[in-house]
Amino acid sequence: MTSQDDATIRATVAPVVEAAGLFLEECELTGAGGTRTLRVLVDLPDGTDALDLDGVAAVAREISDALDREDPVPGPPYELEVSTPGATRPLETPRHWRRNVGRLVRIRPLEGERYTARLLEAHEDHAVLQRSHQPKKGMPVKLLDPETVPYETVRAARVEVEV
Repeated sequence: MTSQDDATIRATVAPVVEAAGLFLEECELTGAGGTRTLRVLVDLPDGTDALDLDGVAAVAREISDALDREDPVPGPPYELEVSTPGATRPLETPRHWRRNVGRLVRIRPLEGERYTARLLEAHEDHAVLQRSHQPKKGMPVKLLDPETVPYETVRAARVEVEV
């Protein structure tokens, strides 16, 4: 598939997603022959709420209808898969960070050891995180002072599922 095909597909899908009040995270056609999948990831544009399954199903129907009408996908049939980025998504843009304020995140800095911290704030160029420390087993957890972490110092970050 060419980049022109990608652009044509995205041009069909993006307005449908935006009209539903959602953000188009990713739109990618993968596979070959009869095992092709058009994978569309949608998310809420802002805030920390989660997108519910009914919302995903509704936009999936709208995307499917638009694809049937405009037929932008060349070649053999494909399967449409519409989903959200998931609970343990990587944090790659400031919007991803903002969407996860209040959650635990696993940080892999450019230098130093990996750590887990609570995401308190997210800005365009940095996040404010709060680590915790448990001195000894059975002792209460101590919250450390919040720290500012520039995104440029983070190699990778991912949301941690709390149990």
